[in-house]
Amino acid sequence: MAIYLKKDIPIKNTLTNKVTFISNLNKSLPHVKVGILNLMPTLEDTERQLIEVLDTKLLQVELDFIYLNTKKADEDKQSYYEKYYTSFSEIKNTYYDGIIITGAPLEHIAYHDIDYFEELKEFFKYTKTNVKSTLFLCWASQFGLQYFYGINRYYLKEKLSGLYEHYIVKETNLTKGFNDYFLIPQSRYCSIIESEISKRSDLILTSKSNESGVYIVESKDKKRVFLTGHAEYDLYTLDKEYKRDINKGLNIKPPCNYYKNNDPNKGPLYSWHSTATLLYHNWLYYYVYS
Repeated sequence: MAIYLKKDIPIKNTLTNKVTFISNLNKSLPHVKVGILNLMPTLEDTERQLIEVLDTKLLQVELDFIYLNTKKADEDKQSYYEKYYTSFSEIKNTYYDGIIITGAPLEHIAYHDIDYFEELKEFFKYTKTNVKSTLFLCWASQFGLQYFYGINRYYLKEKLSGLYEHYIVKETNLTKGFNDYFLIPQSRYCSIIESEISKRSDLILTSKSNESGVYIVESKDKKRVFLTGHAEYDLYTLDKEYKRDINKGLNIKPPCNYYKNNDPNKGPLYSWHSTATLLYHNWLYYYVYS
């Protein structure tokens, strides 16, 4: 049906031709309340990507963008948070049908050394009682699996970046309508220890890749979904990350299977958007709303 933003973030103005927005909720029609804890430094890119994949014709999606009070930010970003986002301290007694916790560029930092570590743990604890289903993305999935289930990550020899073929290990409502094999962007330095997942009777390994490892893990009660990759990424996100890393002087390979003929000068291929849309809509329909 449409997206209802509690606060009109600036990116809304660039999405009006792609996304249907409403100024008020119609409580007589199906709707869900979703919060997004945005930990990414690229705030507006992440907002746009998630709004696009959450836009659905069958539900009104009420969106709140949330920030942590203890997360250090420069003056401009702090001002942006205070104007367009809602702080965790303000919503501690609020119930959400769904919460999305984004990734963050923190893989080279020990969890306990992160400046907002204690508040993030408190937020995770909050989701146990105040959220129907929580979706953890990339780095958040690593920390979430460790926090809730004691499942550890391990460091890769080099950055995993590119488009990788995945397949369904066990079909759930989250993967309804998926092709047998599908491409998903990955961008990370760590991976999850798969053998530790198989020991848990309360978790499902839903999808994996022979190249990039574990992709989707979900709790059997649908309360938590962990995605190690970035289905929400748009066409140029991996390209921007690659060029950013090159400009930093990092010795890094081009994203795998991403550029035409694997040549960064020939531009990227867009071959995962339908899978991303289906994944997020299935989460909304079967885990958040139903």
